[in-house]
Amino acid sequence: MTSRQVTLFWVVATVAALLLTACNPVFAEPPVPASVPTPGSSCAALNEMAREALDTAPPPPVTARFDAADRKALAGSAFGYLCELTEKVGSRESATKEELEAAAFLMDRFTEFGYSPKMQTFGLWVGASVRRTRNIILELPGRGEGVVILGAHYDTVPDSVGANDNASGIGVLLTLAERLARPPWFDQGASVFPFTLRFIAFGSEETGLDGSLYYVDRLTDAELDDIRVMINLDSVGSGTSLRGQGDRWLTKHVSEAADREGVPFRRKFNERRSDEQSFRYAWLSTLYFSGNDKSRINSPDDTIEFITPALLGDTAVLVLDLLASLEDLQCGCR
Repeated sequence: MTSRQVTLFWVVATVAALLLTACNPVFAEPPVPASVPTPGSSCAALNEMAREALDTAPPPPVTARFDAADRKALAGSAFGYLCELTEKVGSRESATKEELEAAAFLMDRFTEFGYSPKMQTFGLWVGASVRRTRNIILELPGRGEGVVILGAHYDTVPDSVGANDNASGIGVLLTLAERLARPPWFDQGASVFPFTLRFIAFGSEETGLDGSLYYVDRLTDAELDDIRVMINLDSVGSGTSLRGQGDRWLTKHVSEAADREGVPFRRKFNERRSDEQSFRYAWLSTLYFSGNDKSRINSPDDTIEFITPALLGDTAVLVLDLLASLEDLQCGCR
């Protein structure tokens, strides 16, 4: 057995052990409440309501790898970040100072988690002038080759705080970035996964996917070949169930995982396009998570009162399960 095969065997065995541990299915750490201090009394009250809602959620089935405490911790963390973004920053219209404030907020959070985030700045035509907008990019090195991208956009349309579209996706992205950078998912300076995780918060999605199109357009052929999957989180916070759209091999696995975890999930086709579409244009495998209620997006009614906290935790659970399984899945990769 070569050194490369030994390394791959160790990684697969480690991930399998994490998933199959019966007494504590995935997380070795105790659940923790949302650690993000909320900036106002309204957000504090909403966090308390979210905790009460999560306390009354039905328990997961016996087949689940993530227990009720895991889900509550993930959902509480994501809701806390969502609440902070919508109340501290508010509306985040593309290529405005408010979008820049949101970018600074995200840079601060990712830095607190131990990352070294980078801003990718580019120009966007607004009327007769060009304004600056930004993508935020950070990486968690793995133990092998290849890259998996987790993405969500952070901008909004005018006059909307975008609680669902897309503070919900950003809340889950922040939670995943925080959790995956510590044990049991991170050990001795690297992720347990046999690939690098790249987190991207995209700017200017609402103007026509400009942030993700700019990012993909600047990748070399070699960099494109390194990308195994792009997972996009957009409007995952409202409704009663999750939807998934993307490559069949990915949606099939997530559907099976959702059945096992007791997560309401439906495979969909021809959904509203989002940033994953920019990667599909480059013939990359993609998966797009959303909630089943988008009735208030792109409007002033997209407020935090209509967020379903449990959906945020369910999204994180399905993403974590997928990441831990990617090495063994069969795909029609680029």
